[in-house]
Amino acid sequence: MFHLAFLEDGKIVNAENIISHRFTDRLQLRKALHLADSIHQDGNKYLALLGDTVIKLVLVKEGLCRHATRGQISNIISEKLSNTYLAQRGFSTGLAECVYKNRYQGNTIYPGPTASTVEAIIGAVFIDSGEKVTAAEGVMEALGISWPE
Repeated sequence: MFHLAFLEDGKIVNAENIISHRFTDRLQLRKALHLADSIHQDGNKYLALLGDTVIKLVLVKEGLCRHATRGQISNIISEKLSNTYLAQRGFSTGLAECVYKNRYQGNTIYPGPTASTVEAIIGAVFIDSGEKVTAAEGVMEALGISWPE
């Protein structure tokens, strides 16, 4: 069992402020912020897989509402789900500073793990909200991962 202070540390609180979502179960957010290491073998990889899928769902749904072509939807998905774009969103919003790094990384936060962390956070929000797509959409909007105007 985790001590309450463990789930209310500065990284957790800062991440919640950045994404404009308060977790019912902060352990989900903590899992999303953990990179793989010898203790957390898979780290946030499963949550990132879920988050990737949720982002695709939201973008396809929005594209259909906008009567976009399949090609347009595909292009937006490719752009918004690229590791480069997701890492940029993680760095520019400050989420990268909330990551629990593993000892092999030292103080460096690399783009690939940052992109995965952004996806993992979306996955964690989806779980925490009882699988509400609207909660994930709100966080995506806060992070700038939404359909372009």
